[in-house]
Amino acid sequence: MARYLLDTSALYPLLLRLGDRIIDYAHLLAVLDLTLYEAGNTVWKEHRAGRVRRLEPVTRLLEEFFSSVEIIRIEPRDITGIARLAVEEGLTFYDASYLYTARMKGLRLVTEDKDLKPYRVSMGVEEFTRLVEEAEPGGEHP
Repeated sequence: MARYLLDTSALYPLLLRLGDRIIDYAHLLAVLDLTLYEAGNTVWKEHRAGRVRRLEPVTRLLEEFFSSVEIIRIEPRDITGIARLAVEEGLTFYDASYLYTARMKGLRLVTEDKDLKPYRVSMGVEEFTRLVEEAEPGGEHP
């Protein structure tokens, strides 16, 4: 069962830090459905900029990763709650969707987004990596 909600700002740094070892921790992770589009767009941009030379190994890793994590869909009934949170906290609807989902599902939010990091439910990639690497892959995790 997922314990952490991973936003797009944390995915690329986490992939750089863990590489294909990220799959070992996939059972702990959930993403919003929009994260697939964001990740695909990031890979496309990195490829066009010449920072990703071979597209297929990266996209294959993303396919394996997204096939292994829980994908959470924002439901129409969530729109009002997300919009209210966005207005109350001064966040974009996009950022509020991650915060709202983490709170509603009881997940810790793994983010590198400066607007989301200050929330108690949030942690950065460095803290997440330290926590999961201290525990056994597949074992008990905080």
